Amino acid sequence: MENLVALIVVVLGIALSLFISYYHRRSTRSTANFYVAGGGISPRVNGMAMFGDYASAASFLGVAGAVALMGIDGWWLAIGFFAAWIVVLLIIAGPLKNVGQYTVADVLISRYDSAERNIRIVAMLSTITLAVMYLIPQMVGAGHLFALLLDLPYTLTVLAAGVLMAIFVIMGGMKGTSYNQAIQGAILFVAMIFLLVFGTILIFGGNPIEIVTQGKDMVPPHLAAGSPEAVSAIAGMTTAESAQAVDTVRGIMPEAASAITPGVQLRSLMDNASLILALFLGVLGLPHILIRFYTVSNAKSARKSAEITIWGLAIFYGSIFFVGVIAMYALYPELVSLLAEGKAGVAKNMTMPMLGDMIGGQILLGVIAAGAMAAMLSTSAGLLIAATTSLSHDLYAGVINPASTDEQRVRFAKIGAGVLAVMAILMSLWLKEQNVAMLVAMCFGIAASTFAPALVFAVWWKRLTSQAVVIGMAVGLVASLILTFARFFGMSDVAGVPVLVNPALFSVPLAVVVTVVVAMMTSDQGRTEEFMQQAHGK
Repeated sequence: MENLVALIVVVLGIALSLFISYYHRRSTRSTANFYVAGGGISPRVNGMAMFGDYASAASFLGVAGAVALMGIDGWWLAIGFFAAWIVVLLIIAGPLKNVGQYTVADVLISRYDSAERNIRIVAMLSTITLAVMYLIPQMVGAGHLFALLLDLPYTLTVLAAGVLMAIFVIMGGMKGTSYNQAIQGAILFVAMIFLLVFGTILIFGGNPIEIVTQGKDMVPPHLAAGSPEAVSAIAGMTTAESAQAVDTVRGIMPEAASAITPGVQLRSLMDNASLILALFLGVLGLPHILIRFYTVSNAKSARKSAEITIWGLAIFYGSIFFVGVIAMYALYPELVSLLAEGKAGVAKNMTMPMLGDMIGGQILLGVIAAGAMAAMLSTSAGLLIAATTSLSHDLYAGVINPASTDEQRVRFAKIGAGVLAVMAILMSLWLKEQNVAMLVAMCFGIAASTFAPALVFAVWWKRLTSQAVVIGMAVGLVASLILTFARFFGMSDVAGVPVLVNPALFSVPLAVVVTVVVAMMTSDQGRTEEFMQQAHGK
C-alpha cells in the first residue's frame, strides 16, 4: 500500500482514542457524568479540550487549504475564528457557568422557568440543527483524508468516519470525550508546528521572511486556474518545478493580485460583512463549545479554560497563514491543475496532507493525517455530546418523559448519537465538494442568529422576556437555514434578499430586531434580579 506508514500512524491514533473511550466507559452511567463529566474536568485539560474541539478539521484542512488557494483572503476565516473567543471570555464564560447545568436551554430556563417547555423545544431544535450542520465539514474532511490514505471510495470512508465518531461518544461520554479532545488537540497543535518548522527549513532555507516575500510574487492558484493560458503553460509541471511554475504564471498574468492581496476572493462588501458578523458572534452560540464550560467546577475555572484555549488558538491560527503560503508555493502546479480539472474538493481539503507528504514523506504525512483525524474526531465527538445532551435533557427528560430515570435518559442520548451520525453521513455525501472552512462559517452564521442573541440578551438585558427568547431564536433559525440552503442550491436571492456566502448579515439583525420588538410588547421577564445576581456573582 502506497501510504502504509501514514496509515499506521493514523490507526495508532484512532486506537488510542478508542482505548480512552473504553477506559472511561463507566462514567457514562449517570446523566451528570455522561453530559458534563460531573463537572470534574480541570481547567488545563478543559482548555486543551476546547482547543481540540474548536480547532477542527475545518481549521486544520479548510483554512490552510483556503490560504493555499486564495492567499490572505483565506486567512480572514482564521482571524474571525480566533477573535470571537475574546468575546466569549469577556461576555459569557463566567455567567454561563454560574447559571447553567447541562445545556444552553438550562441557562434560559433558570431565568424563565414559566416557559420551560417552549424554550427547551426551540433550543433543542437549534442545537440539533447546528450539530448536524457542523458535523458535515468534519465528515467531508475525514472522508477525503481516508480516501487519500486508503485509495477507497469517498462514500465508504465517510461511513467509516461516522461510525468511529459515534462509537467514541456512546462508549466514553463527556469524560472520555474530554480527554480525547485534549490529546487530539495536542496532536493537532504539534502537527501544525511541524509543518511550519519543516516547511520553512526545507523550502525557504529557514527564513520565515522569505515566505512573505514569495507570497508577494505568487498569483493565487484560484486566479491562475481561471486563465487557460496559464493552465496550459504549466501543464505537466511537477511540484519539483513549482518555482518555475510560479514565475511562468506571473509572467502571463503580471497585473494579477498576489497571495497577500486582500479582497481577491470576497469582492463583495456584503459578503465580507456577513462573514465577519458570523465569525464574531458565532462562537457565542455554538453548543459544543458552550457545554464545555459546564465540565469544570466553577466560573473561575471556566474563564481559565477559555484563556488557555485563546493562547493555543493564537499560535495555531498565526501559523496557519505561513503554512498556507508554504503549501501554495510548494504545490503550485498541482493546485492549479486540480482547480482547472474541477477537483475543488481535493484541492481545498487535501492541501495539508499533500504538503506533509512532500516535505516529510510518509512519516510527516502520517503526523498530518493523524492531526487531521484528531481534529475531526475531537470536534465531532464534542458536537455529538452537545446534541445528544440536548436531545436527552431538553426533549426527552424535559418534555416527553420528565419522570424518566438516569438510565433511560442516557440510553436515549446514546440512541440519538447513532441517529445524528447517520444524518451527518448522508449530508456529507451530498456536500462533498464544499470547502470545509466555508461550511463551518455557515454554521457560525446559524449560531449567531439563534443562541448568540438569546444568551447575550438573557445575561445582560433585564427587559428581555421569555416570549422574545422563543420567538427570536425561532425566527433566527428559520431565516438562517433558508439562506444557507439557498446557497447550497445555487440560488441568487430569496424573495429579493441576496444569498451571500453566509446568512448572518440578514438573519442576525432580523433575530435581534424581532427579539427586541417582542420583548417590548410582552411582559414575562422571569426571575430577573435573582438571575442577574447569580449570573454575575453578586
